[in-house]
Amino acid sequence: MSGRTARQANLTRKVLVLGEDDRSFLTVIRSLGRRNLEVHVGWCPPSWAALSSRYVAKVHPIPAYDPTDDLWKRSLISILQRERPDLVIPTNDKAILPLQAHRADFADCAPIYLLDERAFEVACDKFKTCELAAALGIPIPPYVIVSRTSEVDSVLRKLQLPVVLKPRASYRLRDLSNRRHVRKAYTKEDLEAYLKTMLPEGKVLVQQSVPGSGVGVEVLAHEKEILLAFQHVRIHESLMGGGTYRKSVPVQPELLDAVAKLVRALNYTGVAMMEFRVDFRTGGWFLLEINGRFWGSLPLAVAAGADFPYSLYQLLVEGKRDFPQGYRKGIYCRTVFADMRWMRQDLKAGRSDKTRCGFSFWQAMGEAMNILTFQERTDTFAADDLKPGFVKLWRFGLDVANKIQSQFLSVPVIRKAHAERARRALCRARNVLFVCYGNICRSPFAQCYAQRVFPNSLAIASSGYYPEEGRACPKAAIDAAAEMGINLAEHRSRIVSEADVREADVIFTFDEENYRSLIARYPFVKQRVHRLGVLLSHGPVSIRDPYGGSMDDFRAVYRSIADCIGSFIMS
Repeated sequence: MSGRTARQANLTRKVLVLGEDDRSFLTVIRSLGRRNLEVHVGWCPPSWAALSSRYVAKVHPIPAYDPTDDLWKRSLISILQRERPDLVIPTNDKAILPLQAHRADFADCAPIYLLDERAFEVACDKFKTCELAAALGIPIPPYVIVSRTSEVDSVLRKLQLPVVLKPRASYRLRDLSNRRHVRKAYTKEDLEAYLKTMLPEGKVLVQQSVPGSGVGVEVLAHEKEILLAFQHVRIHESLMGGGTYRKSVPVQPELLDAVAKLVRALNYTGVAMMEFRVDFRTGGWFLLEINGRFWGSLPLAVAAGADFPYSLYQLLVEGKRDFPQGYRKGIYCRTVFADMRWMRQDLKAGRSDKTRCGFSFWQAMGEAMNILTFQERTDTFAADDLKPGFVKLWRFGLDVANKIQSQFLSVPVIRKAHAERARRALCRARNVLFVCYGNICRSPFAQCYAQRVFPNSLAIASSGYYPEEGRACPKAAIDAAAEMGINLAEHRSRIVSEADVREADVIFTFDEENYRSLIARYPFVKQRVHRLGVLLSHGPVSIRDPYGGSMDDFRAVYRSIADCIGSFIMS
């Protein structure tokens, strides 16, 4: 990428940031906006809190990536030619993978921050990451690459339970709607079940679970040289390693040395977070993976003074190579609502629960001192940019209200009244619509199952309100539905429209968020919207979203949906 041109030096500095989360994406926006850059954003659904940031100058609607349609590409090229940004920064896999694959098509439009092919291949491929680390003498947990479920006994002869199962990559370009998750197996039965779910997507890396805390070493590098480094340790860590509460600490020389080896081997230019597992009791450590993009814990680094987003801009646009190396140690950062869920789940877990981390009331009191001493920050709330945090708080309040409403509807007499109302409406209906969030998990299954068991006179459809059409169902959804005789392989998501809801005589939603979101969009349809879960006299009223879950999660949800629909036939 070239240095700053005369035009860029004299006119407003402008960056286009692509992404959709309220952690790294929002932090990049804030970092650049605080430096008086004009920040444009795109490829972000309108519901995300990050779009409410005061630092967002303009939002560009860009169609979702589609391997069979170049509309997304033409739209993005048009934006780049019109806006002429100094730099384009994709912050998540859903933006990076299409741009990486089609980078030549944008070569004459604007500089786009992307890794070179070798660095990208290794960072995004867990198999290649392990191979490179082993070749460089960097410690990694023992692992086996598995291609068949029949290899379980062989795996357990080489590794001890628990083990961690990792897909080769979290996302694939041809299926960006389906994230492949990491799993942790504590028993042989768990291992077999997870392999059955994951192997249809390709070979699986089964890795020994190792003791210690999650540690991230974050760097900005240019052509084999590390220009800026930062380290954090996870204080609260989920089962799969994600940290909801983190602390800035000094960079450990031995970890930085390992990172430097990787940077040199990959001729790395850009930002990266190398994830380690460190046992602070013994001093032992292992490399777990390379995150070759902006990472979820980025808010902590920026809060502590390691401003990676703006430093990246300075490196690529202004040609700067010298960056301040100091940052504040002992700064904490919390993903507030996710951390509240983590604490609640850990406190509720029994002593025999292997996933329990041992969080206690006294630990919570100790952490409260970090707030009182002004050592703690949050991922979303910021004094100079309050609105995104309050948007998240408002939505959290709605979630709490929805759960209370679900409990209220579970009262037998109230549930029975709502069920009778739904059944009467269904008896008179000609058009039935099932609506969930994304129209790739619950509503398409409900549509297909209802078409099989409801009278042929009923017209049955499904849709969702996630603003992206044409997405395929996750593999686990397709397989779980197939076990019940339902084919979801050809389904593609639809966005619910006003015409859909006006035409429907009965609309079924699956949880309180679905119910309230639909009514908020179309208040006139309230009397025709029903909760599918009330049709059963027992069990939760809300039918949870299994997206991202295992085959067992999908099986349980699909059985609930089938039971609800079947209860109408039997009534």
